[in-house]
Parts: sequence; C-alpha cells; structure tokens
Amino acid sequence: MSLTGLSFDEIIRMYQQPLYWYIRRVVLIHEDAEDILQETFLKAFRRLWQLRNRDALKSWLFMIATNEIRRYYKTHREHISTETLARADVPEQESVSSDQVYRIISRALLEMTPLQREVFCLKYYDDMDYDRIARITGSSKNSLMVSYHEARKKIEKEINK
Repeated sequence: MSLTGLSFDEIIRMYQQPLYWYIRRVVLIHEDAEDILQETFLKAFRRLWQLRNRDALKSWLFMIATNEIRRYYKTHREHISTETLARADVPEQESVSSDQVYRIISRALLEMTPLQREVFCLKYYDDMDYDRIARITGSSKNSLMVSYHEARKKIEKEINK
C-alpha cells in the first residue's frame, strides 16, 4: 500500500493509457512513447513517497511524463521531421476514418515548439484546464494560453493547405 491508498499496480492500471496517449501525441513515435512511459513509471515508483495528496496523483504523473518528454528532446538531438512522421504509424486507437485527421494534426505538431505540443495535447486531448496544465508544465497560465492559441493556428494552417 502507498501513501495514495492505492497499490502501484493499481496506479499503473489507472494511468497507463492516458499517459501513453499524452506522450505518444507529443513525441509521435510508438517506441519512443513506450520508453518514456516506462521511465515515467520508474520515476514515479521511486518518488511515490514524496506524494502527499492523492488528489494530486494525476497531475503529478503527468508532470513526471512532461519532464521525461523534455529529457527525451534534450538527449535526442535528432529533430523531429517529416521522415519521423513517415515512421509514425497511425495509432491503433485511431479509426481508419480518422487517419487523415491524425496525419494533419501530426504534421502540425511537427511545426510546434515542445511547449505548444504539450499544452495542445493536455488541453485538446486530455481536456485539462490551464491551471492544471500550469502545474504540470511549470509555465504561467498566460504563456500556456498563448502557446495553445499558436498551436491551434498551426493546425488551422495545416488544414488549409
């Protein structure tokens, strides 16, 4: 039993899919997302004793995932490119009819800064409010609102091509 009142297995069962899809949407490549997810859970397991409030568990896990994504970008100097997108298979969660939408958003994600990707994915896909995203990313609410607006503009630009 942990401080959260949940076993670590229960935490993994509850958050594995939402964390995977957040990471996957930001880094685009399944194998990289799997590696980052594993690192996220390893760090969470080692630091679970630091968590004092069970209500903060989801934000805390997403914060660890965000930090791992940022570490990934620092260690993988290879810039994400259209070649990366070509290697990125359409996730099984996506239906065949959404393939085109997925590709459009993925191409737009390539044009975004890492913060724009993070805020877009957390807000659009995970339906988080700016206050929670600010806690996860360590950015100001105003900065996040601007980043989200810029991310949406990049998607609109990609749609209009």
